[in-house]
Amino acid sequence: MAHHHKSNKRVEGDPDRDHGRGLPRRPDDAELEERAQEDRRDAGLPVREQESPERIYEQETAEIDRQVERGEVETGDLTRRQREQEAPFPPTRYDG
Repeated sequence: MAHHHKSNKRVEGDPDRDHGRGLPRRPDDAELEERAQEDRRDAGLPVREQESPERIYEQETAEIDRQVERGEVETGDLTRRQREQEAPFPPTRYDG
């Protein structure tokens, strides 16, 4: 079982300036992920290996390119200003 007790300094913050009342101002994502992986190992569940951000970016870019080639994503050569001049308001579903 993992040890989850926090030191007083971590819980209270800097006694000269502030007290966190037991909660961190912002959770540490890396620490949370590490603890989740430890808990998964302790429970006998498969541990997921984290992919690198570069690999995730490449996969997402490839998927967008595939959708553009199939025509599922609208593309165009107009700038935002040109699009606004053609249709200054977004399309509406209401009859008017």
